Amino acid sequence: MDPWSDIVQVLVNLLAPLSAPPLAGVFIALVNILLALISIFATRRFTDMEKMKADMAEVKAWNEKLKEARKTMDPILLQEVQEQQGRIMRLNSSMMTARLKPMCFFYIPFIAVFSILNALYVGTLVVVIPFNIHVVFPFLEGMIGAPASGGFGLTFYAWYFLVGLGLGNLIRKPFGQSMTMS
Repeated sequence: MDPWSDIVQVLVNLLAPLSAPPLAGVFIALVNILLALISIFATRRFTDMEKMKADMAEVKAWNEKLKEARKTMDPILLQEVQEQQGRIMRLNSSMMTARLKPMCFFYIPFIAVFSILNALYVGTLVVVIPFNIHVVFPFLEGMIGAPASGGFGLTFYAWYFLVGLGLGNLIRKPFGQSMTMS
């Protein structure tokens, strides 16, 4: 085997006690939180958040002006919005670039952790939710989990995604990095 596979296998063997419910669900939630904190650190380190907020507010104001111009069909307002469109597009482009900078730092640990966790949890149910969701939504069976004693078992990816949706914005909000525009 190659060196990376050897390292992954050693880590999988070390983490084997965490491969079954309920410890698996807790461990995955903690890993999710840790990766979110790494992402927050990278964003704080490589992104000027004040400039980003100011740019977002300017784009939002321009979008409202554009909406008003289209609604009223005022030619003067439409002309003004069209003149600003190029600058707003450049502003959007710079904001997108600024958002991608932290990914250079965050993406490598994310891929490494996911490859280790995928090897650890391949083909296993990591958490059991206490209701039979597959009765109401039969297409979920096999896609995100399977029926288990006491409810419906979720796979690693389904549980990670669910925890990420539930905790992601809650973790980012105190650091001023909420995904919503306020």
